Amino acid sequence: MKQWTADFGNDLYDDYNPIIEILYDDEEIAMIKQGEQGLEIKWYPNQQELTVPFDWLLGLFLEAKRRMGSE
Repeated sequence: MKQWTADFGNDLYDDYNPIIEILYDDEEIAMIKQGEQGLEIKWYPNQQELTVPFDWLLGLFLEAKRRMGSE
């Protein structure tokens, strides 16, 4: 069964700053990280059309703000 998940971790390539990897069916499709002007999300190119559940994504954004101190 395909599902959306998120892994909270640290960016090995950016001084171990906190990041959130967004995965669909265990494939990384996006990343949330702290940028110069606040939280940023980077979506990676994908061959398939993906429909992200809004409530899940909103909850993830709110948790990112809480954990990354960007409120």
